Amino acid sequence: MSRRSLLLFLVVLCIGVAVFSLVWGAPISPLDLNSASPEKREVARAIFLSLRPTRVVAALLVGASLSVAGAGLQTLFRNPLAEPYLLGISAGGALGATVASAFKLPVFLGLDAAVPLAWLGAIASGFLVFALGRSDESSFDSSSRRARLLLVGVALSAFLSALLALIVALAGSADLAQETSFWLLGGLSRAGATQNVVLAISLAFGFLLLRFNARDLDALAAGDEDAMALGVDYTTLQKRVLIAAGILAASSVAVAGLIGFVGLLAPHLVRLAGGRDAKILLPGAALGGAALLCGCDTLAHSAFAPIEVPVGIFTALLGVPLFLTLARKM
Repeated sequence: MSRRSLLLFLVVLCIGVAVFSLVWGAPISPLDLNSASPEKREVARAIFLSLRPTRVVAALLVGASLSVAGAGLQTLFRNPLAEPYLLGISAGGALGATVASAFKLPVFLGLDAAVPLAWLGAIASGFLVFALGRSDESSFDSSSRRARLLLVGVALSAFLSALLALIVALAGSADLAQETSFWLLGGLSRAGATQNVVLAISLAFGFLLLRFNARDLDALAAGDEDAMALGVDYTTLQKRVLIAAGILAASSVAVAGLIGFVGLLAPHLVRLAGGRDAKILLPGAALGGAALLCGCDTLAHSAFAPIEVPVGIFTALLGVPLFLTLARKM
């Protein structure tokens, strides 16, 4: 599949899934927007012009953010298993958001304190994983170093989750416990217009930061030594990718909680379709991840209606088999 055809296919897929998500499982038909009954018309407008669009946009933005972050991390570490959830970056964001809620930090400039603290926690976690996983070596070319990176990420994620649980236990707040449960399972039921604006800004920043470094990311695929011979400043590139991934993952966590494996699935599928070049991989991963999470969220709130299943469960059911497949090939 050519690059242009791949991106066109993903755009059409993304639009199709979004439209399907808007109408599927609704208690009334979109045709009721023009119903003669004022009650039906009011309900239809609330669902199809307010509630559903807000949630669909949130799903698209979160899916795109996690996938772009995963694509950047996989290229940086040359590890197909690298993604925010598995490396503990998302857990760092969740811990920051929990701290903000536990201490009831105030809203500043219209921005919930959970968002900047989630950014801080996620970025710090990313740099910590990089520092511990790299050890005394200067390259990630060997399989043993790639495996060590993943093990460090899993261990850090477990440690941060334990700290999160400790904060909740010491706070003794039922509301905080319920909110933390939401973060750990992942869901889009709390998405709103303000959160979507934050997501959109974060996605634009993270995507552009990675896109401006696409040439260096492509050069890095050949190995550290070859990349340095081509003039790539590895240390600077590392910082930029980790900052971008941290902001993308943290914004997603602050809105939707811990949703795993989206950043693993979408980039891998785009690469299989021929999008290995960073200039194609990044937008392709964004579109693929947006469609993937939007589709999973549709299943989450309609498959077992009226019960809504956390969307993180569906992404894990899809992502774990791929994770195990890739792990066997390492």
